[in-house]
Amino acid sequence: MRLLLILTLCISFLTAAPAFAQNVTGVFGPVVNVDDHNAEYRAAAVIDAPGDNAKWAQRFHYERALSGNFRLRGILALRETASSDFDYDFARLEAVWQITPDGKDYQTGLRFEARTRGDGRPEEVRMNWLNQWSLPGNWRARAVMMNTLQVAQRTNDELQFQGRFELSRKLPENGVRLGFHSYVDFGDTGGIHVFKGNKAEIGPFIEFDLTDQVAIYLGTLHGLTDAADDNQVRIFIERAF
Repeated sequence: MRLLLILTLCISFLTAAPAFAQNVTGVFGPVVNVDDHNAEYRAAAVIDAPGDNAKWAQRFHYERALSGNFRLRGILALRETASSDFDYDFARLEAVWQITPDGKDYQTGLRFEARTRGDGRPEEVRMNWLNQWSLPGNWRARAVMMNTLQVAQRTNDELQFQGRFELSRKLPENGVRLGFHSYVDFGDTGGIHVFKGNKAEIGPFIEFDLTDQVAIYLGTLHGLTDAADDNQVRIFIERAF
């Protein structure tokens, strides 16, 4: 029965559009487990993106906990361009610090990032404030507030702000998690705007364990503003060690 449910949901997501989405980011939480050790592959492409040379995106990351409240991750991202299907996009180093004690219904933490990119594009540093609420009935809410500063090859001297949000529920009978993600660009210190000239998108997702060591994420995103792509679909495959 569980396998039938998973297959049905997978097919419904994958047939929602003809390609994978370009947004390979996630709504991440602050919780760090001392045994966190995994690698992940993400593939994505925008649907109907006229004039955009970077239709495809792929990302690889490797992460490992150093303690029960501190974790490191390294990321390499590739993209499709006019000259190559596997052009270098960026490399990033991340460090997550879980601030609240384990077992709390509300968890908070910080994530620090440093990113370098190819083709003379801006290099960035970022600090994220991570929030997670465990709610009755196996519900979970997440909110991530992000600020980004360009440190080299700048095109913007202002501090830029983003938000990511999630509401999901883990089904008790089979462990499948269903929910919604949302991603919003709020602008920068030169002018904060919500839903005015900035990207905002929302969409459903499903997460499930394929095996004891392999987890799958499938989801779609749909633009809420003119600056966002209309339709996207995404797949993440995680392998735990």
